[in-house]
Amino acid sequence: MKRIMYTLMASIVVLMASASSVFACSFFAYQPKTPKSLQK
Repeated sequence: MKRIMYTLMASIVVLMASASSVFACSFFAYQPKTPKSLQK
């Protein structure tokens, strides 16, 4: 049972990391110029 839980946790972490990276890439690609509030 522990092995199944570990594999589930690992898969969830990988899914979260890939989703966040894709979201960040699309977010930065959507904004070609950085807004003035982030230039500090």
